Amino acid sequence: MAMLQYFKNRKKNKKEKACKRILKLIKPGDVVNQKTPYKPYQILLATGIHAIRKYQRRLFGKEATWIHDHCMMFFDRAFTLSLEPPKTIKKPLEKYCLNDISIYRLTKKTLNKQDIDVLREGAEELVGTVYDVGQLLDIAINGLLGYEHTFKIKIFDFGKKKKVCSVGVRSVFEYLYQKKIKKTDNEEETWLFNTINPRKWPEDLVKKYQGTDVDATTPAHFANSDYFDNEFKLIARFHKGVQIYPLSIETVGMRLWGKVKGVFRKDKR
Repeated sequence: MAMLQYFKNRKKNKKEKACKRILKLIKPGDVVNQKTPYKPYQILLATGIHAIRKYQRRLFGKEATWIHDHCMMFFDRAFTLSLEPPKTIKKPLEKYCLNDISIYRLTKKTLNKQDIDVLREGAEELVGTVYDVGQLLDIAINGLLGYEHTFKIKIFDFGKKKKVCSVGVRSVFEYLYQKKIKKTDNEEETWLFNTINPRKWPEDLVKKYQGTDVDATTPAHFANSDYFDNEFKLIARFHKGVQIYPLSIETVGMRLWGKVKGVFRKDKR
């Protein structure tokens, strides 16, 4: 029993240190992308995850950031909006602080307290809704059929009240736009991923591009917004609770003492 308690305390301390590192950099309204862990029996979820990773790599290219398959929105230590099976929850930072995560921040607007309150209001409306694994598969299927930026085919989508992670996060940002930023009815219906970077895409796509539908949003859209209008910027990356971007003095010290291995490898995925 003493040994078991020792390991429990060790993990608890590791989580606490990881949370402190993350909280130094993260702000309310930041997007958190991560690699999703799943159980062997979660076949449908695993299928969707691998499909979306493959699709993201094909859409943005193998040199882009495509490996992260789950997208969340941070508000405070006790509340990160996470649309996950079986339903959307308020996820504490402790539950994912040791995962492989990247933090992205909106660049189109500096969020003030009122903005955060509206984002939180939109996020609260999603809490408790059922996660839509079918929508995850539909995103991949639409991409395979050539509809990367529009959402034309709905085979597995189980309803408007059910959403996948990145679609939910995008919806909360669009909720802020509709409630507080949009000034006239003549403005665009959405404000993210509406402008394409012509240097990143084929010429024929640039000519016909009319924006990315909310339902076509993937985690990789937030990670690769330089393919659009640089709507988001990378703030930090963490691997097992250790900050690997930007490099910190602590991380360098841990590396020199052999406590961290492999975290300096350049990983564009």
